[in-house]
Amino acid sequence: MSLEPELLRTVKTYYDIQKLRIAVNNRVAVNRFTVCPSRHVVPAREARDRCPMCGAPAQVVEASPPEILREILRELESVERRLYREIERLVKPHPLWTEYLQHVRGVGPVAAAYLITVLNPARFETVSKMWKYTGLHVVDGRVPRRVAGQKVDWSPFARTMMWRLGEAFRMQGGFYKHMYRVFYEESLKKHPDWTKAHHLAHARRVTVKLFLAHYHYVGRQILGLPVRLAYICEKQPHLCIPPVVDDPEYCDEFYEKYVKRHFARELYDHWLKVAGIKQ
Repeated sequence: MSLEPELLRTVKTYYDIQKLRIAVNNRVAVNRFTVCPSRHVVPAREARDRCPMCGAPAQVVEASPPEILREILRELESVERRLYREIERLVKPHPLWTEYLQHVRGVGPVAAAYLITVLNPARFETVSKMWKYTGLHVVDGRVPRRVAGQKVDWSPFARTMMWRLGEAFRMQGGFYKHMYRVFYEESLKKHPDWTKAHHLAHARRVTVKLFLAHYHYVGRQILGLPVRLAYICEKQPHLCIPPVVDDPEYCDEFYEKYVKRHFARELYDHWLKVAGIKQ
């Protein structure tokens, strides 16, 4: 029996527990409140002498959280660690992890578990379909947005997961952290009227799209499925970037197994060098 259904249930439970743990942690972390004559009690992370709800004069009081909340927080942290270890155990033997994802900095066991189960390359004939599922496509030149009362034809949760993955690349990545910086600098030059937040969001989005194109291309080979290059590689080869891993000792083997088919060694080595993976 495939481990993927079991892995998906474990991942969803992990995020449920994580969300609850964060909520409890926020309650435990706050010990200062403003209290007004109308008995409005509001967490006070900064000094103020007025109630933010009614504007009446208020005073700041300190109150330690109940010990039971601290105990529950410790228990949730323990459960979260157990689930993380279980996800590691389930992911470890999967070929998408052993052959590829474990060698990409920024992709940990939880992100890999989501990629293996929900974004498994076997589910998507082309990477454009994967982009659309994760909400990374464009409609009339714009990123699609959710509108109240209207259904969307992409997964909001998948987009959230890709946002998390993009942030992991920005903070912990190797090759994809380098590409994040490249895309950010390009955005600054091309769109000087954008805000910094807009530039960051664009760089994150394009970085994740690049990774998914690589993941789809390599993953389908690992799974023994037909593979084709992304559309941009067919129409604009000079803009096509080959898949790269961050493990210097695995780079040569990875090229021979999964990159050589469509990409020249000179191009592959170029990206290893500019990203600082190999000299």
